[in-house]
Amino acid sequence: MFYKLSFDMERIDKAIEEGTNTIYAEKSNLDEINYKNIKRGFFCYSIVNGEALDEWPTVEFYYSSKVSSLENEYLLNSARWPIIHKTVKEKFEEANIYGIQYLPVKLIDVVTNMVNENYFVMNIINFIEAYNLKESKFTFNEKYNLYSFLPHNTILDATICDGYDIFRANKNKMIIYVSEKMKNIIEKNKWIGFEFNKQKTDCL
Repeated sequence: MFYKLSFDMERIDKAIEEGTNTIYAEKSNLDEINYKNIKRGFFCYSIVNGEALDEWPTVEFYYSSKVSSLENEYLLNSARWPIIHKTVKEKFEEANIYGIQYLPVKLIDVVTNMVNENYFVMNIINFIEAYNLKESKFTFNEKYNLYSFLPHNTILDATICDGYDIFRANKNKMIIYVSEKMKNIIEKNKWIGFEFNKQKTDCL
């Protein structure tokens, strides 16, 4: 079984009411970064191509401790990057979750200027032909080589996906998919911030 990984947004309003809301990194320096072969202002897309990065600049995200200084495991951020706490990274490594390049980010409190170095962005190297195109429903823009899949009509190819615990699809690269194993690790540890949506496969 596979799941679409996203941020758990439903908990936020309740957490604010209860005073348990966690850090939101509302700004970053991504638009200011100059990086080889990437046009200025487009560095935010550097981690969605399935390519390991041999150099890594200083990446900063900013938050206000006046709003919250409570850490969680899946950091909500303005770039919607998959940023995880170091405790998650360590557990994934112990569980032999392969295909992730962990790249450090600095989380800076704009109130105190304190720097938190507990977080890493997941650059997912597993970039695969994940969909069964015969069973999925989609439109294709030939000019831009762009696939647009219809909601609830995207079918994963189980034969291809079964070898991976985390991956992006090369025809829909913004989405992150994870396996049952990875979901179980996250839920067993009761980590905050993760949401899972069950996906259809061609074996069902």
